[in-house]
Amino acid sequence: MKKILAMTALALVFASPQAFADKHEHKGGKMFEKHDTNSDGVISKTEFMDHAAEKFSKMDADGNGEITKEEGKAAWEARKEKMKERKEKREAKDAE
Repeated sequence: MKKILAMTALALVFASPQAFADKHEHKGGKMFEKHDTNSDGVISKTEFMDHAAEKFSKMDADGNGEITKEEGKAAWEARKEKMKERKEKREAKDAE
């Protein structure tokens, strides 16, 4: 249980709404809009926690309500691969 709480806390720290607004502004605020599900211009705690719960569910590969080290590592590797693919696409587009 402590592992789950620690991983959730880390996810929340690294995924703060302000970071979405600032870091992803070059994407037209899409990350902020994704989290602002009622489009009122702010991200409520409920909206934020709903997104965190969705991310948790994606990491919990076997659906048992817990994230093992293996599931966490697999999720991290999948994110790294996705970021690598996006970077390669951007570089290919910039080279055109």
